[in-house]
Order: sequence, then structure tokens, then C-alpha cells
Amino acid sequence: MAQLIRQHLRHVQTTVITLRRRSQQRARRRFRNLRSFFVQQMNEMQANYQQMFTLLRLKQADTNREEPSVGNALEEEESQLPEPVHFFEEVIPELSEEQFLNTLHVTRGTFETLCKQLSPTLQSADVLAKRMPPISPEKCVALALHFLASGERLTLIANRFALPRPRTIKCLKAFCNAVMSTLGKALRQLPQSVVDCRSVAEGFQHESNMPAAMVGLLGVCSIPIRANPAAKGAASVLRMEYLLDDRLRFRELQLGCGIKATLMPMFSHANSTLSRLPKFRINSRPVPAFVLAPTYQRYPLRPWLLQRYTDPAAPHEHDFNEVAEHLQEMSDSALHRLMSRWNFLSQPLDISFHTASCIITAAAVLHNLLEELSEPHVLEWGKSVDVSKFHAAPLQDEWPEDADSAAAMEERDFLARTISSTEI
Repeated sequence: MAQLIRQHLRHVQTTVITLRRRSQQRARRRFRNLRSFFVQQMNEMQANYQQMFTLLRLKQADTNREEPSVGNALEEEESQLPEPVHFFEEVIPELSEEQFLNTLHVTRGTFETLCKQLSPTLQSADVLAKRMPPISPEKCVALALHFLASGERLTLIANRFALPRPRTIKCLKAFCNAVMSTLGKALRQLPQSVVDCRSVAEGFQHESNMPAAMVGLLGVCSIPIRANPAAKGAASVLRMEYLLDDRLRFRELQLGCGIKATLMPMFSHANSTLSRLPKFRINSRPVPAFVLAPTYQRYPLRPWLLQRYTDPAAPHEHDFNEVAEHLQEMSDSALHRLMSRWNFLSQPLDISFHTASCIITAAAVLHNLLEELSEPHVLEWGKSVDVSKFHAAPLQDEWPEDADSAAAMEERDFLARTISSTEI
């Protein structure tokens, strides 16, 4: 009997101790979750306050005619911001995996891999190591990714990372230079080898029924840019032309702003690299490799640069236009995916054209790399992105008909009839 009582007492003690430990563990877990939630809410409240304050200051600056430029308005805005927070040191380490992904638009593992790959280059950058206080490569990468992903104004990012705005811009440039020198191969050039050309052409054929001779899809968009010195305080537009492959990766970019925005379209010259690519054989007929020009952009018609029929009449012409319009939807989808991953592209840029060009090129490199790694892409990121707002105005130039345009018409007719004959 006494032994049973002792066993019962030991069982009660064990149960009480175990329950007490579990209760303490649950309390600690709830405390950590509440702390993380509190930090996140405080960060969101401060970001909303800063954004509202910035918009009010910019609105006041726009109505005040004595302000000489946007740059002075930004300087006054920066001087009126609240005390900076230590976002990298205090907030980011407390984020859960989901919060981390939604904040930087990369997983924590990919972030750590990027830091390891870029650290050797970033450590040698003067703006990070030789100025006080020194900036770690990890903080530089986090700052750049948060700027790309959040779409917030640069002044807010600088305040959040407790850095002056000029040094924040230099950190972004150092990050972009490190990306291009270390990971620049992710921005693939136009297909060169026979194997690569055939792979891309077959990919487009599988997706759209375009005969296997298309090696690229051209797209174009316009992004508002505020801080363009050539515009003398007025809003300007950055024009971005891009070449996509069958997997919707960005292979080539051409950026222009102001006078540079009227540059010749990509691949419009006779000595284009496209004209030197090997020809394909379709139904025993040699067909030159070509890219498809954007819809309604008035590109020149060349054997290596085809576009939809302006006024289709025959059935095969309508079939070709249907395929071209489907491919244009693919181009819009690729642009939407890029802008939703890097939201800074969907906002008017308050940086110079040179800085914007550097950042956009590095953003395309990172996008290609993350797509190859099958990095998560959350649909909610793109809910507010409307790519139709960024459609570029058509080119004003008129292209006269010549021998190249006549040959292009013949090639396009052949491809259109091939599409009609293979439709199911």
C-alpha cells in the first residue's frame, strides 16, 4: 500500500513538473510571437507614418513655386524625418520565414547565399569599408533587396537603415556592381550557338505554335522618372526595351531617357547579330532566325525582326496575328512578374537615369537567377501592379520599304501559312 502511494506521488510530481515545463514553454513561445508581432506592427506604423509624411511634404513642395528642384524637396524631407530605426539589426533578425520572404522577396537561405557570393566584392568597396561607420556586406545586400522589393522611396529606405541618402545610393551602386561582376552571366545574351538557338525556338513553338525559327521576344515599357536633370525639374520617362527567351528570362536590355529614349530600336540595323545566326529549315526551306517585335510599336520590318500584320485580310494573316498577340501576353506576363518581384519598378523613380540604369540591369540579373532557382513568387506581390500603365508610346519614325522589308514580308507570309497548316 505504501509503495502504491509513493508511486502515485511520484507520478503526480512528474505530471506537475511536466505540465509546468510545457506551460512555461508555451508562455515563452507566446511571448516571442507577441514580440515579433509587436515589432512588425511598430515597423509598419512607422513606415506608414513616414510615407504619409513624405507624401505631404512632396505635395507641399509641388505647390510651393519657390522650390527650385525635386532634389531640394528631398533634402528638406530628409531633414524632417523622424529618428532613424535600426531595421537591419533589430527587425530583420526577428522576422519569421514568411515575413522575411515578404520583406526582401527572397528566402533567408537565398539571402545568405547571395551574401556569401557578393561579400568578396562588397568588402573591397570604399563606400562600405573605408567610411564611418562601416557597413557590412549583409546590411548592404539587405538594404538593396528591401529597396527593390518594397517599392518605397529611397529617403524612407535610408532612414530605415539609419544611413544618409547619398550613402544609401552609393551602397545600391556598390551592390549592383557586385551583382554584375559576380552574377552577370545570369543576364544571358542573345542565343549564339546552334543548340541554344534550337532550344529557344522549340520552346516558343511549343508555347505558341510559332514555327521553330523564333529566338527571342521583344518587349518595351516606360517608367516615370522624377530625378532627370535633363528634364529641368519636369517629370520624364525611362524607356526600357528587353529581349525575352522562351522561359521568359531577360536576355538583353536597352535603356533610354530623354534624348536617349529615341535611340534606334533593338536589332533594327542590318549588321545586327541576329543576321549572323544560323538559319533554320522549315518544310525544307531555310528561314533566318528572327525575333518578334512588340505589338503596335512601329518597328522596322526585317527578315530578322518580324511583327504582326497591320491590316490582316487573309486567314493565314489572322492566324499569324493571333500567335503574335499570344506572345505579347507572354511578354506582359514576364514584365508583371519582374515588377511584382521588384516593386520599385512599378513606382516613379526618384533617382538619376544613370543610377536607375545600373539598378534595373542588376534587378534583371537577380530576377533571372531567382527564376532559375525556382525561388518562391507570391501572387499577392503583384496585386497592385498593372503593366498596362507602363506600355510605351509607339515610335514616331516611319520606315521606308526596301529590299529587307520585302524579304521580311515574304518570310512572314511563309511562316503565317505554316501556322495555318499546322493548326489543330
